[in-house]
Amino acid sequence: MTEEPNNETAPVNPAFARAWERGICKPPSVAIRSLHNVINRYLSVTHPKEVEGLTGNNIDIISYLSRNARREVFPQDVERRFGITRSTSCRVLGLMERKGLIARESVPQDARLKRIVLTDKARNIAEALHSNAIAMENALLQGLSDDDIRRFMHTLDVMQSNLVRTGRIGDADKYSSLAIDESVSRETISHGPDSHGFDSRGPQPRTDGEAEPTEPAQPAELAEPIERRIAEEQEGKEEV
Repeated sequence: MTEEPNNETAPVNPAFARAWERGICKPPSVAIRSLHNVINRYLSVTHPKEVEGLTGNNIDIISYLSRNARREVFPQDVERRFGITRSTSCRVLGLMERKGLIARESVPQDARLKRIVLTDKARNIAEALHSNAIAMENALLQGLSDDDIRRFMHTLDVMQSNLVRTGRIGDADKYSSLAIDESVSRETISHGPDSHGFDSRGPQPRTDGEAEPTEPAQPAELAEPIERRIAEEQEGKEEV
């Protein structure tokens, strides 16, 4: 249920506001956007050779399929995840299939359904992207303790919650928490995924009794703008 708009907000420390106005330092929202741009530039210049010649859309979908390798993914899942139409998903997935990045397989319960799976070529790309992401996160978080990281993620979660509570950006249930769950023990973090939440082993086979992983649907407001990117990438190109 969408929350009623909340216009009662506490004023920011006037000293902060004056510093931002004078350009002495960046407001938090600008600083976050600046860091986002720096991260994107870093990933752009360090991308593995395996991804050369692929579009951003291909990479996004390969990464999504790799993260969900332990469950069946269908075209409609891709449509929901990236907020795209059926015609767009058919076109992008068709091109990826012709590039040898994905395959479509019938499922036992209904031969009419075709799940999407990565080819060996795409799995190698996913592993290279995963390793690069681990290296980037390790570089990004140098000098920060586990407690620093937890506090930072909590701060980001509070900022997001503050904006959601205004009621101006849609249903609050669409926005998942950014905080690190306190139930995740330090032992779990250090012995499963690495110290910053990446599992260096890659996707692991499901064991008996283990629930299939799920990934929350991304709200339309935050969905990766694949259709816009397709239009941009079409300039001077035949395919995405």
